[in-house]
Amino acid sequence: MVSIDVMGGSTEIGGNKILVEHNGTRILLDFGMSFSQNSRYFSEFLNPRKCTALIDYLEMGLLPDIKGIYREDYLNHMGRPPEERAVDAVFLSHAHADHAQYIHFLRFDIPIYCTEETHIILQCLEEVGTGTISDLTSACETFVFYENTKGNRSRVTRRNTEYVHDRDFHIMEPEQSIRIGSLEIEMVPVDHSLPGACGYFIYSDEGNIVYTGDIRFHGYERDKSERFVEKAASCRPKWLLCEGTRLDSNDTDSEQGVRDEIGRIVASSKDLVFVEHPVRDLYRVKSIFDAARAAGRELVVGLKLAYLIEAFGDLAPFSLDDVKILVPMKSWGLLYKNGIERMLVEGDYSKWERDFLFRDNSITCEELRKYPKKYVVSMNMWEINQLIDIKPHDAVWIKSSCEPFSDEMDIDEERKKKWLEHFGIQLFSAHASGHASGDEIRDMVGRIAPEQVIPIHTEHPEMFKL
Repeated sequence: MVSIDVMGGSTEIGGNKILVEHNGTRILLDFGMSFSQNSRYFSEFLNPRKCTALIDYLEMGLLPDIKGIYREDYLNHMGRPPEERAVDAVFLSHAHADHAQYIHFLRFDIPIYCTEETHIILQCLEEVGTGTISDLTSACETFVFYENTKGNRSRVTRRNTEYVHDRDFHIMEPEQSIRIGSLEIEMVPVDHSLPGACGYFIYSDEGNIVYTGDIRFHGYERDKSERFVEKAASCRPKWLLCEGTRLDSNDTDSEQGVRDEIGRIVASSKDLVFVEHPVRDLYRVKSIFDAARAAGRELVVGLKLAYLIEAFGDLAPFSLDDVKILVPMKSWGLLYKNGIERMLVEGDYSKWERDFLFRDNSITCEELRKYPKKYVVSMNMWEINQLIDIKPHDAVWIKSSCEPFSDEMDIDEERKKKWLEHFGIQLFSAHASGHASGDEIRDMVGRIAPEQVIPIHTEHPEMFKL
């Protein structure tokens, strides 16, 4: 008998955690963070305590309390007895936090299936991230001691490589099928607001399941979404796990329209242009890059985006050599000091950042201050203090990201506006959603024609009653 348990994402946008069972085979579709559930109890300065391992997450309903899926080092620290592995595999639809971030808590030996792009993004997040939820593609045993050279006990860190485990990732190719126990699972790419997004077809002898993941039909990869719908209709699913983020909106979006709007704003600007965007949305980065080029300007990217573009290699929309890399002043600020040895300057930066400091296409805020009309700068709220070094005049800020959807985001948005007001920066907007509109979702469901729709990733599940 097929069982589908939506443990996260049923009446909210994100937090997808779906358990599918059939004849003793158990698989998870995504294992993401619920932003809404987390924000009910925690904030930027009030977080679940690391010292309790899973306890805070389980107590406040951030994670489902089921046996056989969680890390043994965490269970041991909590005083829970060892558990046999009870899930055969995890299938990730994409690398957004609300679909993938909580794999940090999963056992090291659970196989994880995803696209190559999803694996690259998760690896970059792990390597450049600063948060406590970072064991994504590899994991270091926690709450464990070892005997040091003095015969005393020390805490294990990632320097103790024997305690670091690579997670069991498997890269799936488009329309590739694999068998896990009694189930056959096929990966089919879709268009979404970051590379590597996909949905899954799950075949069983009691009926087929289609999982859309997050999907849209107005981006550069919309042909993939059309192909997904065609294949989904042909497999005659009994169940359709369908996202409905924008089910209550019929507003039409277009990534091409975003590129055109950014291009129009850049062309009319007389000074420096900043564009705020999701850092991992390389489709949006392509739109900004194309718009800058069309206006005779160069795109300037930050260190984290530079790291991601380089990690993507040939999968990226352009080469890192095609843009400038903005190196900010950090720690002691030695980058701007004359006569300081390179080794001392590098000490201001994390290990992963150092490779970008002295490249031929690396620049500082001084370059932007001197030649503002030459550049379009990728920027976000967490780097906005660089405006103090840039000292812009008559600059433009284009918000190319979603509107705030929490109290904390509202506060951040107001804080950003204060920065822009201080420097006299004019604010514009140019954005397209990563999700299909209500009409597109209804059309998709009608074309696929499942026996049953299971709403996910939506605050309006009642609207699926077509």
